[in-house]
Order: sequence, then structure tokens, then C-alpha cells
Amino acid sequence: MATRSFIGIEKEDGKYLGIYCHCDGYLTHNGALLIDHYNSKSRVEKLIKLGSLSYLGAKIDPDPEYPHSFSKPQEGVVIAYGRDRGEKDTKAEETTLEAINDDPWIEYAYFFGKDGKWRYFTHGDLKEKGLRDLQEGLDQEFKGIGIRRPEGVYGYYPPQFVRKLKQLQKEEDEAKKAQMSKNDPSL
Repeated sequence: MATRSFIGIEKEDGKYLGIYCHCDGYLTHNGALLIDHYNSKSRVEKLIKLGSLSYLGAKIDPDPEYPHSFSKPQEGVVIAYGRDRGEKDTKAEETTLEAINDDPWIEYAYFFGKDGKWRYFTHGDLKEKGLRDLQEGLDQEFKGIGIRRPEGVYGYYPPQFVRKLKQLQKEEDEAKKAQMSKNDPSL
């Protein structure tokens, strides 16, 4: 089952242009990837120019030395319906926040603002909660999971992975504390 999302950019006239993304739309995947790898207007525009996506990856363009297609994608590369599967009518569309909020197919909506910041909302929450800061939402999500956000890891965090990561982060914290105590005996 897919977690569908919408990825858009705020235009100068205050309207929104965006694309559908079929897979992994939740905060710890698409949200984290957008924060980490799509943090400039030019990069977001390049992504949106691809049209609707099957999958959001850290890289927009595949390595030309290797094959890349819908059925045989390169790891970490965006999979676009038009470019990689030859589908038509996948171009970005102008829309409103309200239309996306009311779309039952969209579970998460992400928007890159004119101010250079990512914001989001979840299906049906726009009126009650408004557009929320994506970084704050991501921080809150990981706080709820009970771990610090691991660098470069995107996706779902199964319970056994979370338990292991908590243990590793605890050991790392203890090692840092011991090193600080060694350097400053007053601690």
C-alpha cells in the first residue's frame, strides 16, 4: 500500500504548482528527503518539472552510465512516471491548498514557500492546523518515536530498528559524556 503525497511550490502570485507522488509520502521519508535534498527553489523547480512521481529519491537525475527505468531504477534516484515509464499527462498542475486538502488520495502535502521554507499538512487538517513548518513536524515525529533523527536514513522505522537505534544512541551519548568528563574533570 502506498502513502500518497503532493509536492508543490508557491508561485510568485501566491498560487501553487505541484505534482503527485505515489510512494512513501510520510514525514520520515518524503518529508525528510525534501528537507535534506530539495532546499532551494531551483532544485524544487527541477523536481516538479519531471511531473508526477512514483517515488521520491535524493537524486533527480540518474547516472547516464547505467540504465534507469520504472522497472529497473537506480538506487536513490527519483522515479518519474513520464521520464521513466513513458506516461503522458503527468505534468505539474496549478492548484489550491484547499483542493489538495480535500483530495482523498493525498495523505501528506508538502509546499516549498516563497520564503525558501518547506511546510506541510496532512489530509483534512488544513483548516484546523494550517500549513505547518516541515522541520518542526519532522523533529516532533522523531521525538514521538523516541530517537534522534539518523542522518541519511529515510523511510519507515520498524520497532526492532527503533530499539536498536535507541541503544546505539544511548551508547554514543555515554561515550561523549565520558570523553567530556575526561577533558573536563569538573563535569
